[in-house]
Amino acid sequence: MPGFVEHLPNALTVARLCALPVIVVVYGADAPEASWTAAVIVLVAALTDVADGFIARRFGAQSEFGRWVDPIVDRLFFFTIVAMLWYHGTLPAWATLPLLVRDGVILVLAVPMRRFTQERPQISRWGRLANFILVCALLLFIIDVRTLGWSFFAAGGALYVGTGVLYATRAVAWFLRSRALRL
Repeated sequence: MPGFVEHLPNALTVARLCALPVIVVVYGADAPEASWTAAVIVLVAALTDVADGFIARRFGAQSEFGRWVDPIVDRLFFFTIVAMLWYHGTLPAWATLPLLVRDGVILVLAVPMRRFTQERPQISRWGRLANFILVCALLLFIIDVRTLGWSFFAAGGALYVGTGVLYATRAVAWFLRSRALRL
């Protein structure tokens, strides 16, 4: 049993990654109409993200693979869903661009932090709340409940971009501190 639990968080992360092409194909077959099947897959995949973190912490099943791959899969998952909705005309470019730029900046800044330090950027409660609200918004868009989706999107998007600025500020401060220590 310990071997199974030890690898379960990583298996859930890989499963979430493998779900992405399935979501894109399923939604593409129904778009721009509601795609309940795609929504269920997105919901299950989002719940695996919660589950893998809980299991890893609860059972001490953290791994170097999980520390590196899980946040990348999280960003790829979100990026893919947002880009998919833009591609099919569900979300306009002006709404998707700030979210995609935020994730791109975070990924670019995270690489040197992970490469050159043992520090792991801490996800704030606001960041978790932003992710939750945005996943709700994306699910609403996928099932074609757009008016309510826009309400969630506005709140979640503002929090998401705001937390991105916070994370970027922390990364730049770390970089400046590390350069000052080397001089």
